[in-house]
Amino acid sequence: MKPALKFILVFFIGLELAFIRSLWLNIFTIIGAMIYLLFKRVSIKKFIWIGLIGFVPFVGSWFMYFNLSIDHSAPFAWIMALRVYAYMFLGGVVVYSQTTTQLMRSFEQDLHMNPTFVYGILGALNFLPKMNRQIKIIRASGKMRGVRLTIFSPQLYVKAIYNSFVWSNNLSQAMYAHSFLEDAKRTHYQQKPLTCKEILEFLFMIILSIIASLIK
Repeated sequence: MKPALKFILVFFIGLELAFIRSLWLNIFTIIGAMIYLLFKRVSIKKFIWIGLIGFVPFVGSWFMYFNLSIDHSAPFAWIMALRVYAYMFLGGVVVYSQTTTQLMRSFEQDLHMNPTFVYGILGALNFLPKMNRQIKIIRASGKMRGVRLTIFSPQLYVKAIYNSFVWSNNLSQAMYAHSFLEDAKRTHYQQKPLTCKEILEFLFMIILSIIASLIK
């Protein structure tokens, strides 16, 4: 399934989880997401990582909703607790099964999102590692002068913002050097149109999630 359709599917199921109290919807979402991630050959370490991160919110949600509900309803507590892992595995589907570049290119090609916005987002995301290195350099330079810069130091962010302005100008020049024009029609090195199979898979998953939400 195309990354854009996958994102819309995850967003739709996320809305269902937020507004529908269904234990079976939570269970089917978790199992379906795990099967899909296994199909994508996601490493077991990432499954363990999701499980460890969600354990504390899972236990906390169960005890909170069980103790605060008027009738101390255990089913309601399980619904709210399992919703934590449902959201986490849905996020894992988006994060671990595709790259950000694939997702943004799918938005542009399949959903016809503004290319300027798409390439701007990709450019900003690609600058994040460079920004992290620059912050480390700024903090190291401060230590050499006897100045300790923490995350609460305004000087750290002022210098980082100044460097980001320089990089922004360099990025725009690089895009125009590669013949990027805002109003021009874009060509693509790899373009795969949506197929009927992908659309049917998308509709099938939507219908399946609706059926799961109706099960009591």
